Amino acid sequence: MVAAGAAGDVAGARRAGNLRAPLTSFVGRDDEVRAVGDLVAKARLVTLVGPGGAGKTRLSVEAGRWLRDAPDGGVWLVELANVADPADVVQAVWTALGMRDPAGATGPGRRVAADGTVALDRLAGALAYRRILLILDNCEHVIGAAAALTDRLLGDCPHLRILATSREPLGITGEVLLPVGPLPGDGLDSPAARLLSDRAAAVRPGFQLDGSALRICRALDGMPLAIELAAARCRSMTAAQVADRLDDRFRLLTRGSRTALPRHQTLRAVVDWSWGLLTEAERVMLRRLAVFPGGATLDAAAAVCDPDGTLGDPVDLVAALVDKSLLVEDDGRYRMLETIRAYGLERLEECGETARLRRRHATWFLELAGRLEPSLRTAEQLKSLAVLSAEHENLHGALRRAITAGDADLAVQFVLVLGWYWWMRGHRVEGAGLAVAALALDGPTDPDARAMACGVAAVNGFDGIGEAGQVNAWFEEAFTYQGRHPMFRLFKAVSLLFRDGSTAETLEHIGGLTRDPDPWLASLGELLYCHAEMNVGIPYDVAARRFAKALAGFQEIGERWGTAASLQSLAEILARRGDYAAAVDHLEESLRLFGELGTTEDRSAAEVRLAQLHELLGRPERAELVLAGARRTALQVGLPDGIAFVEYVYAERALRAGRLDDARRHFNGAADVLAGDRASPQMLAAVHGGLAVVRALEGAPGDARTMAAVALEHARSAFDGPVAGAVLEDAAEVMLLDGEPALAVTLLTAAEKIRGGPDHTRPHLATLASAASEALTTEERAAAVARGRATTIETAADLL
Repeated sequence: MVAAGAAGDVAGARRAGNLRAPLTSFVGRDDEVRAVGDLVAKARLVTLVGPGGAGKTRLSVEAGRWLRDAPDGGVWLVELANVADPADVVQAVWTALGMRDPAGATGPGRRVAADGTVALDRLAGALAYRRILLILDNCEHVIGAAAALTDRLLGDCPHLRILATSREPLGITGEVLLPVGPLPGDGLDSPAARLLSDRAAAVRPGFQLDGSALRICRALDGMPLAIELAAARCRSMTAAQVADRLDDRFRLLTRGSRTALPRHQTLRAVVDWSWGLLTEAERVMLRRLAVFPGGATLDAAAAVCDPDGTLGDPVDLVAALVDKSLLVEDDGRYRMLETIRAYGLERLEECGETARLRRRHATWFLELAGRLEPSLRTAEQLKSLAVLSAEHENLHGALRRAITAGDADLAVQFVLVLGWYWWMRGHRVEGAGLAVAALALDGPTDPDARAMACGVAAVNGFDGIGEAGQVNAWFEEAFTYQGRHPMFRLFKAVSLLFRDGSTAETLEHIGGLTRDPDPWLASLGELLYCHAEMNVGIPYDVAARRFAKALAGFQEIGERWGTAASLQSLAEILARRGDYAAAVDHLEESLRLFGELGTTEDRSAAEVRLAQLHELLGRPERAELVLAGARRTALQVGLPDGIAFVEYVYAERALRAGRLDDARRHFNGAADVLAGDRASPQMLAAVHGGLAVVRALEGAPGDARTMAAVALEHARSAFDGPVAGAVLEDAAEVMLLDGEPALAVTLLTAAEKIRGGPDHTRPHLATLASAASEALTTEERAAAVARGRATTIETAADLL
């Protein structure tokens, strides 16, 4: 007994039974129809369980309609929705079968109990030898009677099979459960979107799926009944208007079919029906669980919803709500569909419990994040990050509520404990935005907590908001406070580097950090110190030793982010020295560690560099794959610098291959991405340097010189020696094209000095340097080199 395909045996419509012809198309559950058919063929009792409005009835009927090997006695739908008294369940079966209760009379093929009086005995006797499939629909409100009926009939009628639908299992031996949940709604061709399109087109001809339609499907959790109610609204409203109003879904979705069951005519009625079947303790637990935007573990549910244990055993209560399809269990976490949660929040407000439950929820998650925060910089970080990631919606939900309520102290405390989670897990943009809102609140706060929060907000603000003034203000407040926490020492070092560049004061302070008693801070100090020194041109071998020392420190701790960052930095030195293969090994290990951490914001630059190295190693196909992956990563993160860096590399590849039009297009694309206020001066410098070369090749030396000067000013403002070196090399190419080989040699020499050595990742420089040198006499060349060696990042602009 298996299900036929949707285009299968049309004779199914003429088989014995009482299934009515469908009035609408059946959309989105072809696989489930086959699954039900397969189960019915193997098991005598299959129960479709799921929340109200999931489409259990329609799925059971369609499965019954298309059974390939249907029983010769037919498929019979027993509708229990209108059965108010459990004692009437047996009569509902008689009615559905079109049979009369013989009141105990005997006859061929019937067995009767000895007393001849019990209705269930008579029904079992009547069906004893019949080969039929009964569909017992909507069992949840008469669950005990339906279970007793099913148990008796299956025991006495060996050829009978039963397919039940219910919001909770029948709970008898031999029952096979098949959960029926939401329809997937992750694209315009998804089942949920196709259902909305089909139903909306029936009331609004010409209806077209768009982004608003997807918003409807996602907001309604892909629940078929809710989608059909939304589609009915499309007769008088656009999809965008419906989507915009789903915050008030219970008021909006009220126009179901007049012939549908009353509890299926409005969205509220669907949930009211389930609510009415709960015990008082279950209702209290359900409405309180609605305070969790990200679902709850058992421990969190008990602590937040019933800290005094007055409701009973939380395990039993939560299990009961799962059985009744009001909670979904997912690897130890219990979630609600958004419609159920919205209903629960309404009930919570009606009972005057909202403020108290929100406070309990915030307290629980603030303490959780506070306990885990120190471990984020240890070998235990993956375990802690996994817990925090699982609670992401709860943590951010509690923070957003604090911001909305104007609770400055609570909001600041959350920023403090979440800052390093944001950084290491790659939530810097979202975190920085929340920090801006939290730290702008008026009201009393713990000064130590606020200063620490300012520090972690500033660290995330580098990538998250890109506003130098705000980042500087946060750093200033953090290290001016001079708190006892060791992180304050880090904040001052990073602030000085960000604000003033690699000055003597900056290097002195970061140098002190390398001797910090905290091993993580000491290792980070080594990493920062080397980057600061590279901005003033330390030799590659010195940089390599420092990066290796930082790497060893992080590896000893077992901390992955610092290890990955050190590997990436060391790979850069190896690549510039021409050791491409070793650099690839370091970058691939770095990316593996970033992958373990789950961060994406640090991946894109490493992937771009890895693609360049594969190209230099003669692996163009591999380079193309890696660069395409870097573009996907950058677009996923959404930071302008990351997106522009990918475009910059595509432009450089085209430029060096002689495809000037492609180069110009990619450089301009990068410039467009950087047009906002969140672009770094380093990236602006690189793009303007590339555009300067393009304009020079196009025969516009004046424009090229101007762009080169702008590029150098961006590099100087960033205090970034390596970027300044690259810009000076681009300027050298411009000058050589404009007939100034001596200035080209000076600029190339200055670039190498400022960066700390030659850059072998730019192989065209060898040709450029050779051409410029050959155009000069020995004396001219010596003078040009001497001038370049005397140049610093501050005086380089004088050369242009």
